[in-house]
Amino acid sequence: MKFRHLFILILGLLLLPTFPTDSYSGQKLPVVNVGFVTDGPWIRDLISFPVELLRREIIDLTAGEFDVRFPPDKRIQADWKVDGVMPAIDRLLSDPQVDLIITLGILSSSEACRRKQLTKPVIAPFVFDPELQGLPMKNGASGVPNLNYVSSYKNLETDLKSFREIVPFTQLTVLVDELLQNFPNVLHKIHEAANTMDISVTILTVGASVEPVFKKISSDTQAVYVTPLLRITPEEFNGLVSYLNKNRIPTFSLWGREEVEKGLLASISPRADKTRLARRVALNVQRILLGENAGSINVAFSRGEQFTINMATARMTGVYPPWGILTEAELLNEELEGIERQLTLQSAVHEAVKANLELAAEDRRVFAGEYLVREARASLLPQLDLASQGLIIDEDRSEASFGRQPERTVFGSITARQIIYSEDAWANYHVQGYLQQSRMEEREALRLDIALDASTAYLNVLRATTSLRIQRENLKLTRANLERARVRQSIGVSSPAEVFRWESEIANNRRAVIASQARLQQSKNALNRLLHRPLEELFIVSETSLSDPLLLVSDRRFLEYVEDPRKFEIFGNFLIQEAFETAPELRQLDMAIAAQERIVLAANRAYWLPTFSFQSDVNELLSEGGSGKRDDSILSQNDTEWSVGVFASFPLFSGGEKKATLSRTSEELLKLEIQRQAVAERIEERVRYAMQLTGASYPSIQLSRDAAEAAHKSLDLVKDAYARGSVSIITLLDSQYAFLVSDENAQNAVYDFLIDLMRVERAIGKFEFFLTQDDRKSFFQRLESFFKKAESG
Repeated sequence: MKFRHLFILILGLLLLPTFPTDSYSGQKLPVVNVGFVTDGPWIRDLISFPVELLRREIIDLTAGEFDVRFPPDKRIQADWKVDGVMPAIDRLLSDPQVDLIITLGILSSSEACRRKQLTKPVIAPFVFDPELQGLPMKNGASGVPNLNYVSSYKNLETDLKSFREIVPFTQLTVLVDELLQNFPNVLHKIHEAANTMDISVTILTVGASVEPVFKKISSDTQAVYVTPLLRITPEEFNGLVSYLNKNRIPTFSLWGREEVEKGLLASISPRADKTRLARRVALNVQRILLGENAGSINVAFSRGEQFTINMATARMTGVYPPWGILTEAELLNEELEGIERQLTLQSAVHEAVKANLELAAEDRRVFAGEYLVREARASLLPQLDLASQGLIIDEDRSEASFGRQPERTVFGSITARQIIYSEDAWANYHVQGYLQQSRMEEREALRLDIALDASTAYLNVLRATTSLRIQRENLKLTRANLERARVRQSIGVSSPAEVFRWESEIANNRRAVIASQARLQQSKNALNRLLHRPLEELFIVSETSLSDPLLLVSDRRFLEYVEDPRKFEIFGNFLIQEAFETAPELRQLDMAIAAQERIVLAANRAYWLPTFSFQSDVNELLSEGGSGKRDDSILSQNDTEWSVGVFASFPLFSGGEKKATLSRTSEELLKLEIQRQAVAERIEERVRYAMQLTGASYPSIQLSRDAAEAAHKSLDLVKDAYARGSVSIITLLDSQYAFLVSDENAQNAVYDFLIDLMRVERAIGKFEFFLTQDDRKSFFQRLESFFKKAESG
């Protein structure tokens, strides 16, 4: 027991230094009080900034370093006026109990940044354009001691240019909050940007209500640009959207996606990432508290660009965005949501083998072949002929016949025939039976080809869909890099040439997206054709993965024979054996050989075997008249004549035809046998070729994923370095292209493997889509038996 107590004591002493120092040394963390100034009460959650989110981010980031507090009485809310914001800032600057100030609003941020001297650190997160607002800037930072602001560098010209790409307007109305009257440079910039684009612009200010604005919107207005309206209620905003859409006026939101979701037509700004902004502010707080000068902290904060279009609004206003915009835009309320037709890999294959026109035509050929067999069998069955004859002869001849040939007679006859044995007839019947089985095997081969084409077409749709998504993401990444280039230019790190280079890259990326869209539509058309559907009919495809229970590859036993080279070789030999037993091409030739062998047999029998037949005839005199008619002396003569006979015929000499026929049919038999050997070799080659592709594509799945992950990490590092000005645009372009290629390879690796697997199944003539559970069980049993035999041998 004493040893146990001693052990616990030693363990406690060892662990003592690992606990927080201030918990045992009595030292307390430095207390920091943060004050807030807001422009006024937030009415719309859409554009408000949650103080609680910012508080949580700051506390989490500075935990263990500082005791950051947010006294409620240090949160000052102004009245949306400069005269209310300025005293609030002065109050916190002079308050000895406030160590750091954060301004939450456009007015408060602008007013704080205009101060030439600050007695304590101030962070202003809501600066939209330092140049327009006339704010200090030096080497990408404020350059003013104790001042850090965060700027999104919102470019009005970019917004107007993007809006013009959707709607070719020349008369524009801009709705701005009354607060912007405090920023005359901004209003001047709106006019200046519009003038450079030959746009006539009208600026209307909006207060707490939007209804007065309705009367001010001119009837000549072709489009409306909506800037953040900070003081209207959600109901007022909805009323504004309803009025503009009802009057079929296209709209564009400066704020971003959130307002597009509420009914505005479009925006190029993404959803406001308030968490990301809060973390940026929290990081700046930490850096300042750790002793870094606020005036030296970088002010750039890029929101990026993402086209968003509300298609319901587009339909309501009669706006049809051009292809160039649709290539990169995220479309809300697309009609595609109502598509009922959904396809899976298995359902597509089954639908193809039921509806494909080529297979349907082959079915008709097989059905016609059934009647060829019946035609051949008909010659072996009894034949019955019914005939009649009306005859008129000249009067002299009839009178001289003494009643044997009346001038007018009508005869009727019935003839019955039955082949007792005919080598040609029986050979033809047997041959037609074999040929019908050959036609059925040919149809089976086409069915497998259609299944392969359908599965490949389905996977190509998935591949094209993935490629389109990757190209769009690459376009989005280029947009973000363009925004970074603009930020770099605004802080003097780069020249306008970089911006132009990224704009050129966006054009190229758009072209790539359009090409990807075309390939996707082509792949859908190809699948619809195989399924005998209208080529433009819409459908939704379900993703297919290696874990799909309908695929053999989802069975772990299957993968065991793919991962190991030795097992893979044995597996290939097993599949070749399976192919030789099940391939319809071989069975088709087997039937053709059987038919030819029967023809050769008939040619041999033609030398000695006659044809035996039976025939019976019945003739009836139906009527007679005119000269030569029988008189009473011969009326007792019977009007019915009949005969019965059995015949045997044998051609003694046919000019060498029998020998020529035997030689020809024998050569044709040899040709078919050689052809079967060639087809068997081709099937073996096809199986091994498909297996080799599968053996290469399966490990490529993980390898390509590893490459994509590495390329993604590299791209993240290069993007950050580019934003800091550490690397050139060429390095970022190379890194982005490498990521694009590796990401597309990683996404396509699974589809490549599944297509290769479909080719393996086609090569062996056995598709998993048509197998029952018993068939699968039997397959693996045969595989295990073959493997054991190969291992023991």
